[in-house]
Amino acid sequence: MTRPAWTWRKTDLVLTLLLPGLGHLARGLRAKGMLFLGFLAVQGATLGLAVSKGRLAWLAGPSKYWFSTTVLLAFLVAVWALAQLDLWRSIRRMAVGSSVLSYWQMAARRFSKDLKGIVGLLIILCVLHIALFAPFFVRQDPLKMDLVNFLAGPSIEHPLGQDNFGRDVLDRLIYGSRVALGIGAVATLLNMLFGGALGLLSGYFRGATDAVIMRLLEIINSIPFLVLALLVISLWGSSVVSLMLVLGIFGLGPARIIRSEVLSVRETDYVLSAKAIGAPTGRIIMRYVLPNAIASLLVVTTMSIGVNIIVVAGLSFLGFGVRPPIPSWGAMLQQAQEFMRTAWWMAVYPGLCIIVTVFGFNILGDSLRDVLDPRLR
Repeated sequence: MTRPAWTWRKTDLVLTLLLPGLGHLARGLRAKGMLFLGFLAVQGATLGLAVSKGRLAWLAGPSKYWFSTTVLLAFLVAVWALAQLDLWRSIRRMAVGSSVLSYWQMAARRFSKDLKGIVGLLIILCVLHIALFAPFFVRQDPLKMDLVNFLAGPSIEHPLGQDNFGRDVLDRLIYGSRVALGIGAVATLLNMLFGGALGLLSGYFRGATDAVIMRLLEIINSIPFLVLALLVISLWGSSVVSLMLVLGIFGLGPARIIRSEVLSVRETDYVLSAKAIGAPTGRIIMRYVLPNAIASLLVVTTMSIGVNIIVVAGLSFLGFGVRPPIPSWGAMLQQAQEFMRTAWWMAVYPGLCIIVTVFGFNILGDSLRDVLDPRLR
């Protein structure tokens, strides 16, 4: 006799509560089940590494490791919650017998078949994981100097060698990922918020609003960005916050792209119908216009992170980046230019980190452009 659907639902949810992914495997959703189990295995391994080194916040003191510990625990809780929610939705969809997929579900299915996008996503996730949990991966303090063994080549104790102050290059690369991704991601988020808002207002209201915003953007774009950034940083200092604000406020490229999308979306039938029934302007923009223009914004945002990482590295190379001794890939390249012949590892590995990370963002953005644009299907 076949067991009732609610019994299967209860059993599968209990399995997912015990270990995320088991309920999906029991339901035959192997891809999602393996995805949740894999993510849980990576976080579990990171937790084990932190415990073995005594670097969890409550083991080593909250002043140094609280951020990584909090993020790790939040990820572990999130994977349990997301597994339960996803399985519940899958069971409900199976019970109803609905095979209709939303726009984002179809985009996710197309993305899962795009090898280029998956490779880019894996690269970004790997770098992001290292950046978030850098204190758990380093072997020692990246600022610790060894003036006896400076410029030592790669060895078992120091796999990527030591720099001109005897600091471990690998540990500095690990911490440098925080500067690159932190500044790049926050600056790009500000680009997305400011540029997206300006593009929405310009494209929807048109007329005088459009003219004022576009002329303002043209004035900003007419000034060489590097010169403007150097001017602001020289006046306000080269702290992490100032770099984020400079890159975030003056990199408003997404505004034009969103404006072009909004100009076409605002003339569609559903937007005109919403206007005809007297829907508030804010509701029309947030519910009908923005969701249909956000795909292009996501593509531009993904590629902009790679551009901002290069800009941050370039400013650090010129001496206008984060202040030493904070590890930064660009600053490491700047320090290595005097030792290219005697200590090649000081320049090669930071350069490879920049190349691989920017490459990952670029191919992911290119894949998202193909996946999110229905005309390219």
